[in-house]
Amino acid sequence: TALLYLIILSPFLCFTAGCERGQFRCGDGRCIPADWRCDGARDCSDDTDEAGCPQPTCEGNQFQCQTDGECIPQSWVCDDEEDCDDGSDEHQQCPGRTCSSQQFTCSNGQCIPGAYRCDRVEDCTDGTDERVCHYPRCEQLSCANGACFNASQRCDGKVDCRDSSDEANCTRGSYATCRGNFFTCPSGRCIHQSWVCDGDDDCEDNEDERGCESGHHECYPGEWACPGSGHCIPIGKVCDGAADCPEGEDETNITAGRHCNVSRCAALSCQYRCHSSPSGGMCYCPAGYTVSSNDSRTCVDFDDCQMWGVCDQLCEDRVGHHQCHCVEGYFLEHHRHCRANTSAGVASIIFSNGRDLLIGDLYGRNFRTLVQSQNRGIAVGVDFHFYLHRIFWTDTVQDKVFSINIDGSDFQEVLNISVDTPENLAVDWINNKLYVVETSVNRIDMVNLDGTNRVTLIAENLGNPRGIALDPTVGYLFFSDWDSLSGDPKVERAFMDGTNRQDLIKTKLGWPAGITLDIVSKRLYWVDSRFDYIETVTYDGLQRRTVAHGGSLIPHPYGITLFEHNVYFTDWTKMAVVKANKFSESNPQVIYHSSLRPYGVTVYHAARQPFVRNPCGSNNGGCEQVCVLSHKTDNDGLGYRCRCILGFDLHVDGRHCVAVRQFLLFSSQMAVRGIPFNLSTQEDVIIPVTGSPSYFVGIDFSAQDDTIFFSDTSKDMIYKQKTDGSGREILTANRVESVEDLAFDWISKNLYWTDPRYRSISVMRLVDKSRRAIVQNLNNPRSIVVHPVIGYIFWTDWFRPAKIMRAWSDGSHALPIVNTTLGWPNGLAIDWSSLRLYWVDAFFDKIEHSTFDGLDRRTLEHITQMTHPFGLTIFGGYAYFTDWRLGGIVRVRKSDGGEMTIIRRGISNIMHVKAYDAHSQIGSNYCNRGTNPNGDCSHFCFPVPNFQRVCGCPYGMKLAPNQLACVEDPSNEPPTLQCGSYSFSCGNGRCVPQYYQCDGVDDCHDNSDEQNCGSLNNTCASSAFTCANGQCIPGHWHCDTHNDCFDGSDELHCPTQGPSSCPATHFTCDNRRCIPRIWLCDTDNDCGDGSDEKNCTFTGTCEPRQFQCPDHRCIDPFYVCDGDKDCIDGADEHDCIYNCSATEFKCLSGDQCISTYYQCDGVFDCNDHSDEADCPTRPPGMCHQNEFQCQSDGSCVPHNWECDGHVDCADGSDEHHRCPARTCPPSLFRCDNGNCVYRAWICDGDNDCRDMSDERDCPTQPFRCPSWQWQCPGHSICVNLSKVCDNSADCPNGADESPLCSKLLFKYLLWTMCHWNLFSVKRDYNDD
Repeated sequence: TALLYLIILSPFLCFTAGCERGQFRCGDGRCIPADWRCDGARDCSDDTDEAGCPQPTCEGNQFQCQTDGECIPQSWVCDDEEDCDDGSDEHQQCPGRTCSSQQFTCSNGQCIPGAYRCDRVEDCTDGTDERVCHYPRCEQLSCANGACFNASQRCDGKVDCRDSSDEANCTRGSYATCRGNFFTCPSGRCIHQSWVCDGDDDCEDNEDERGCESGHHECYPGEWACPGSGHCIPIGKVCDGAADCPEGEDETNITAGRHCNVSRCAALSCQYRCHSSPSGGMCYCPAGYTVSSNDSRTCVDFDDCQMWGVCDQLCEDRVGHHQCHCVEGYFLEHHRHCRANTSAGVASIIFSNGRDLLIGDLYGRNFRTLVQSQNRGIAVGVDFHFYLHRIFWTDTVQDKVFSINIDGSDFQEVLNISVDTPENLAVDWINNKLYVVETSVNRIDMVNLDGTNRVTLIAENLGNPRGIALDPTVGYLFFSDWDSLSGDPKVERAFMDGTNRQDLIKTKLGWPAGITLDIVSKRLYWVDSRFDYIETVTYDGLQRRTVAHGGSLIPHPYGITLFEHNVYFTDWTKMAVVKANKFSESNPQVIYHSSLRPYGVTVYHAARQPFVRNPCGSNNGGCEQVCVLSHKTDNDGLGYRCRCILGFDLHVDGRHCVAVRQFLLFSSQMAVRGIPFNLSTQEDVIIPVTGSPSYFVGIDFSAQDDTIFFSDTSKDMIYKQKTDGSGREILTANRVESVEDLAFDWISKNLYWTDPRYRSISVMRLVDKSRRAIVQNLNNPRSIVVHPVIGYIFWTDWFRPAKIMRAWSDGSHALPIVNTTLGWPNGLAIDWSSLRLYWVDAFFDKIEHSTFDGLDRRTLEHITQMTHPFGLTIFGGYAYFTDWRLGGIVRVRKSDGGEMTIIRRGISNIMHVKAYDAHSQIGSNYCNRGTNPNGDCSHFCFPVPNFQRVCGCPYGMKLAPNQLACVEDPSNEPPTLQCGSYSFSCGNGRCVPQYYQCDGVDDCHDNSDEQNCGSLNNTCASSAFTCANGQCIPGHWHCDTHNDCFDGSDELHCPTQGPSSCPATHFTCDNRRCIPRIWLCDTDNDCGDGSDEKNCTFTGTCEPRQFQCPDHRCIDPFYVCDGDKDCIDGADEHDCIYNCSATEFKCLSGDQCISTYYQCDGVFDCNDHSDEADCPTRPPGMCHQNEFQCQSDGSCVPHNWECDGHVDCADGSDEHHRCPARTCPPSLFRCDNGNCVYRAWICDGDNDCRDMSDERDCPTQPFRCPSWQWQCPGHSICVNLSKVCDNSADCPNGADESPLCSKLLFKYLLWTMCHWNLFSVKRDYNDD
C-alpha cells in the first residue's frame, strides 16, 4: 500500500520543486512554458496561468466578450445569436434579457453554458461556476498540464491533451508511417486500404471495421445497448413500459425470461446509481463517465471526443468533460461550433438555379444573378478559386467549361473541345488546376485554370461518374460513380494524379451524386439521390454516419457543399437550396426556392481553401511539363507526380517527357482514344474523339496527315479528325448505317469500309469524297485491312461457314483463303515485318495467323485467357487485342502468345484497335509514281499485284474505253449522293425529310438544313417559330421564358392561361400538367414544378398498392423482384423467384440469370461465382462431349458442324463418308453446298443458297425486288422495307418518304409486308 501511495504521489512530488528559467509555476505546483502565461488558453488545472491577465483590446468596430476577451464584429451583438462563449453579446449588452434555462448564472449576472459548471475551468469571472465541486481523480494517465486521459488515447494520432503531451515521443504522425494507399491502425500497423470495412479485424483491435455501417456506434454515457441489435437508447427509456429496442429487449417479457426490476442492484454496489433493467438492474454513471467493462459498477472517464458531433472541429478530452477547439481561421462559438473569421469577408453561397448562377448570403437573402447562361445553356457544376477571386462552372447543354471573376468581369471559355456532359468540376487552389468530370464519356480530366495542358487522369473502370471533390492539402481526389463496371454504385478515393484508386463506399448506395469535404475533420460527405440520404465517412472510409434521411426531409438531393457546421444541398423535389446541420438534421431549412431544378452549389469563403506549401511551386517540382499534386506519407501527406501533356509519355526517370510518335489507337462506344503501348500512368496521348450520343466502331489513320478516320454507328456517319482534336469533318453520311471497320490506303488515299447492313465493301476517294461499292452480295462482312504496296484487301465474313477473304484492292479476284475451323473471325491485322495475316476468333477464343495465301496457318498457343476477342493489331514483337468481356486491351507475344499483359481494362464496349505507326505506312505502288500521278486514272487508282494498277469510277460513272478516264453513266448506277424530291440533301450527303428544313433543329449534323432560313424563298417550317429577325427556332421554344430569338420576339404576346381541368383521378399541377393522384406526396417531382410535393404529411405508411421498405420508403410494386435493389437493404428483392430463359444460366443463388454463353468462360458473372463452378476440362488431346475432333490436327469443333455440308476441319474429316446423304424434299431445291431452299426462291435475284447456285442459269426476268425489299417507283432500285417511311430518303426520287407516309393505311400495309411470314421463314431458314 505504501508503495502504491508513492507511485500515485510521485508526479505531484516532482512539481513541488522550483520551476526552471523560462517556465511558469501553476498554483498546483506544475511547471509550464512561460509563454503559455496569459495566452488565452487555460493550461494550468487551476487556471492560474490565465489569472490576473490584462484583457486583450479589440478594434473600434468590434465587441469584446466578457469572459475570454474574444473580439467579434459589432454587428453580431444583439442579433439573437450567441457568438461569445459566455453569451455576453446577447445578454449583458441587450436590455431585458436573462440567462436561459440551459445556462448557468454567475454571481455577477454573467451567463455561461450550463455544461461549464464544475468543469475544472473557471468560466465565470468571479469563479462561482467552480465552487462546491467534486472533481473525479485521474484513473489512468495524466497530461503534462495535469489533465487526465485514457491509456488507449496514448499515441492514437489524435491530440487529447491540449499540450499534445499524449502524442509526444510517438514513432508516427497522422501520415508518417504508412504509405498513402494504406490505412494506419492505432497500433501503428499498416494495412492496405482495401482491407478497411471488409469484415475482417486486420488491425487486431477492430479499428479498421469500426463505423463501417451508418448509424452504428458504441453507446455513449447515459445510453443502454439493446442486447439483440446493439441499438442505443437513453437509459431513462429502459423499463419505462414502452418498447424502444427493435426487438423490445428493454422491457419485461415473461416468455423470454426478462423481468424489469432492481433485484441485482444491491449486489452490483454501483459507484454512482442503479437503474431498473430486464436483467434485474444495471449501473450507470453521470455525464462524462461510463461504467467500466471490468466490473460493471465503477465509473471511468469516457472519451467525449468519440461522440459524434461533440465538437465542430478539434476535441480535447478531459476527465469528465471535453474542450472544443478550432483551427486557424476559425473561432469557437458556444464551446462547440467553429465560426469562420470575418476578416476574409462574409461567406456567400453560389449555386445553379437550373439555368443561371446565383449568389447570395447564407441566410437566403440578397440573391442576385452572377452569370446568366447563354444559348439555352444550363450551369451545372460550380467551384471557385478564392485567392484568384474566380468562379468556374460547367454547362452540359453547350458542353463547355467557363470561368468568371466574382465581380462578374473577365468571362472566359476554359474548355470547348472534346468535352461531353461535364457534370462537375473541382478546383485545386494550391497548384492552380481544374478537375472536370465528363459523365457521358466516363472520364476525369485535369487542366490548367485557363484550359491549357489538358491531361486525362482517369478513363477506365468508370460507369457513370458524377460528383468530385479535392483536398489539395493532402493530395486526395474523391468522386462518386452511379454505375461502375462492376454494376454497383460506389464512392472512390484516389491520389490527385489519378493513381492509387480505392473504393471507400460500396454498400447501401443508390445514386451517389454531389460530394463535398470537411477538410478540417478529414471527412467526406455525399448525397444519395435514390435512397434520400446525406451521409459522411472519414477519408479512410470509416465512421460512416447518416446526417439526414427520408423522402420528407431530402426527397431528391443533387449538389452539396459544407461550411462551418452546416451542409447546403440542392433538391430537385423541393426545388430549393436547403441548409442542414452537418452532424444530424431532422428539420432542414430552405434558404432559396427555385422555379427550375437546382444543380451545383458551393460556399465562397477563404476558410474553405486553406493554404499549404505547394510542392510544385518551386521549379515546377522538377517536372519538365506538368506537375500534379498527389499524396505521400511525409510532408503532412502532400506530394506530387510529374505528368505529360497530350502527345507525350513520361520518361522512366519520372520527370521528363518523351514525344510519342507511335501509340495504340482504339475505339469504344464512348470515345476513340490513343494510349501508349506500354503500361503507363499517361492515360491518353491524343485528345479523345468523343460525341454524345456515340458508338465508335471502325478506325484507321493517316500518319502523314496526323488524321484519324472513324465510324459512328449511332449517327451513321464516317468522320475524320486531326489527332490534336481539330478539323473534325464528316466524310459521308449516306448509306453508311452500320459500318463495321475501316481500312486506309495511305498511298492512293482511298478509304475502305465494310457494311454488314448492305452486305458490301465500299471505298471513298478522299480527294473528292467520291465513292462506290466494290464488293457486293456478301454475307456478313466484318473486319477489313488493306496492303496498298502489294495491292490486296482482306476481310472476314461471319456467315456460316465463316471465312477470310482476299481480293485485289478494286474488289476483283475475290477468293477465300481461310474457310475451315472458323467461328466468329473478328479483328484482322497485318504484320508488316513478316508479311503475315493475323486474326482473332471470338467463337474459339484464339488468335491465328497465316501467309497472305492462307497457308502455314498457326495458333498463338500460350495465351492464358481470352474470353471474347474483337480487335487486333501487330506492333513490334507483340500482338494487341481487345476483349469485350474484359473491357480491355491485352498484349501477347506475336510468335506464341506468351508474356500476356493487360495494358488497359475497364473500358465500356471496347471495339477495334490499331497501331498508330508512321513507319508502317511506307512504300509505293503504281498509283504514286512521279511520272504517272494517280496512275493516270481520272478518279480511283487501285493498286493490284505485280506493281500494277486498275482505274475505277464512282457512282454514276463508268470507265471509258481507255480504261483510265471516267465518263458519265447515270442510267447504270444510282447517284447515291442525290436525295429525292421529298427530301432535303444535306451538305454531308445525308438525306432528311423536306419538312426538317428550317425547323430550328440541326438534323443534318452539319447545320446545312438550317442555313439561309427565314428568307422569302426559304421560310421557316410549319413546326418552327419565325422570329422577328427571320430566324427559325423550334416551335416549343415559343413562350418558354428563354430569349431564343435574341430580339425577344419569341417571348412577346404570350398567353396567360388559367388552371387546366384535369380528370377527377388526376391532380392539376401548378404548371397545368395532369398527373395520377397516386403520385402525390411520393417524394418524386412528377409535376416538374414540385407542386405535387407541397403540403405533404408523411405518416410513415404507403399507399395500398405500394411496397414499403424497412426504412419506410415507398416504392412502386413494379420494382419488387425486378433484380434491382430499390430499398437500401434490398428488401424488395428478398424471397423472389427468378425465371431464366432457355438461353440463360440460373446462378446458384437463384436471383440472377446470365447468358449460357458466359457459363464456364473463365469470367465470374454470377455474384456467387457459380457460373464457373464444376466446369468440364478438356483432357490433353481430347474434346468435350458436345464437340467433334478433327483427325489430322485434333482441333475441336461443335458437334453440330459434323455432317452439315460445310468442311470445317482442315482435312475435311467432319464431312466423312459416314455422313448421311443430304437430300431435300420435292418441294425444296438442293443447293450445290447441300442447303435446301424453297423452289419459289429460285431465280428471285436473292442469294438464298449462299453460293449463288439458286441464281445460276436464270432467264432474264423483269426487275423485281426480294421479298423483304421495296422497289422505288420508276427505278430498278430496291430498299429494305424498314427504310420505307423512316424519315430518311433512300430512293433517288425520295418516293419512299412521300406524303403518303402520313396515311395510317399505307403504314399498315408496310407493316404487314415487313412482318409477312415469307420474309421471316426465309431469313430464319438461312440463319439455321
